[in-house]
Amino acid sequence: MASPVKGFPEKFPVRDDDRRPWRYRIAALLSRLYLRLLSRRRLRIVGEANIPRNGPLLVASNHTSNLDPMILGGYFPRTLFAMAKRELYFARPVAWFLAGCNCIPVDRGGADRRAVTRALDVLRRRGRLLIFVEGTRSRDGTMHRAEAGVGFLARRGGATVLPVAVSGVDEDGARRVGLWRRPEIVVRYGVPFELDLTGRRDDPAIADEIAARVAELLPPSRRGVYPATGPPDR
Repeated sequence: MASPVKGFPEKFPVRDDDRRPWRYRIAALLSRLYLRLLSRRRLRIVGEANIPRNGPLLVASNHTSNLDPMILGGYFPRTLFAMAKRELYFARPVAWFLAGCNCIPVDRGGADRRAVTRALDVLRRRGRLLIFVEGTRSRDGTMHRAEAGVGFLARRGGATVLPVAVSGVDEDGARRVGLWRRPEIVVRYGVPFELDLTGRRDDPAIADEIAARVAELLPPSRRGVYPATGPPDR
């Protein structure tokens, strides 16, 4: 098991009443201000009505930019939890602040049982857990193979899965449009679905099933290893 993160509180989550801690509210506000004012980004959200009001919910997304957590954390209409790489918790004050943003530190270099336990606890409390299915940021803007851990969390957590795709934020798109004409960011929520987990223990296959639903929400050129027929709804 990975060693404890210095500065991360013993009591987690900070609030367990499905309301946002003040640190979460501040981070969401700053994220929205940055996207709207400083980066001059246009944002379009599609399918927000698909978001279930209640959990447990596994929010499964692609990941092409460091802006993705800001976009989803800043604009998701209900309280989210997220798994974030341990490297972000480089100092005690940062660890304390991220804990208040409902971010769970995870050691990507091995099996982090503490992070998995915290993530499953979120789902058992009928919370909403955001996870990037590829495990890390895609450098070329296309979908890469999903991490098996996504399948494990889905299988053990028994949550409804909400696929979501973020496009228009990768560096290649920014270069094509130019410095002063940023591409439009599109957040597209799919239809939530239940996994048939009867007798299934193949976590990589479960992860692939979830990632394929995410890929269907992306433009065909961005679906990578999960090609699908038909463009997403406009």
